[in-house]
Amino acid sequence: MPRRHTLSRMVDYFEDIEVGVRRELGSYRMSDDEIKEFAEQYDPLPIHTDAELASRSRHEGVIASGFHTFAATNRIVTENFKSNLAVIAGLGIDDLRWYNPVRPEDTLTAEMEVLEKRTSESDPNRGIFRLDVTASNQDGDDVISFVDTGMVEVRETP
Repeated sequence: MPRRHTLSRMVDYFEDIEVGVRRELGSYRMSDDEIKEFAEQYDPLPIHTDAELASRSRHEGVIASGFHTFAATNRIVTENFKSNLAVIAGLGIDDLRWYNPVRPEDTLTAEMEVLEKRTSESDPNRGIFRLDVTASNQDGDDVISFVDTGMVEVRETP
């Protein structure tokens, strides 16, 4: 029986996800104000919020919180991949790694590869997918990577 998604636009389902597909997803610029605002609310370390103190740190200036870097990268993935899927829920993030600091005015570019997909063992109307996600800065230096596991609707019930 065909499934209907409640969104008003065309969406992709579990069957449309192709394992092994690698895509560059898009970019996001990290502004100085945004870095400081995020940090003031969620990660108020001086290396994220205080230019004077941060200039005397080993980083020699303000850097973005790692969780801000994750959130910005997740936004790129969501806007350019997940927003086209009949997503039910996120299931987890594995192997989260930060490699290089993100500085004000850096532009992050994310790419992903579909590692695997499988039908849910508990509900055949749901599929599970895993994405390998990496983001780099404008110099090509990797700044973050993680494996994102999500749940998506199956188009048709077996």
